[in-house]
Amino acid sequence: MSTQTAAVSEIFSSLQGEGTHLGERHLFLRFEACNIHCEYCDELGKPGYGLDLDQTIESLKKLEQEKGPHGYVSLTGGEPLLYVSFLTALLPRLKQEGFKIYLETNGILWKVLEQVIHWCDVIAMDVKPASVTKERSFLKEHEQFLRLSLQKETFIKMIISKEIVLEEFQNLCSMISRVDLKVPLILQPISAEVDGHEDPDLMNLLSELQTVALGILDDVRIVPRLHKILGIR
Repeated sequence: MSTQTAAVSEIFSSLQGEGTHLGERHLFLRFEACNIHCEYCDELGKPGYGLDLDQTIESLKKLEQEKGPHGYVSLTGGEPLLYVSFLTALLPRLKQEGFKIYLETNGILWKVLEQVIHWCDVIAMDVKPASVTKERSFLKEHEQFLRLSLQKETFIKMIISKEIVLEEFQNLCSMISRVDLKVPLILQPISAEVDGHEDPDLMNLLSELQTVALGILDDVRIVPRLHKILGIR
């Protein structure tokens, strides 16, 4: 893709289903590609189509007029930071149009974040437990990313399944505490059998993990995915 186009899988209006801005009306700009492949990901395989800068802006403006007002344009994926050349052209124009920017990211590509953080208003950062994702550990990358992202409003989301390893969970919480004790940590349940909030064993585990995390951090919340509960996009 050129700097003026990106592989976009969808643009739509909905409620924010995760994190500290739960329930707000957002515009979602979903990018196709990702640099990792978490075992539980439900976005893998969604094909993208080439969208240029003007088409993207016009689509967002049209949705804003039809279904707004929206709190933010949520950049999601996939991993939006893989499209940094596109973002450095897009984000200044969105800000000129009066949009606020909400970046949803896997919290790994910290060197890329440096190039776009100026235009971001909220950073929704994942911290990835390898025991859950079945990817490698990104502990060092997450720490670098968090140190940088705290220039802006930031919260951390950690996906929790019954396969989580307690020692790894404690290490991730300790890493967060070294950077900022007060940054909100959202524990989000995910289950192979049913949606996470419908799995009583998993929810009991989350309660136990929340207690562990609150011995390390100041703000730890259990927040299931609202859009799954409501059955919306």
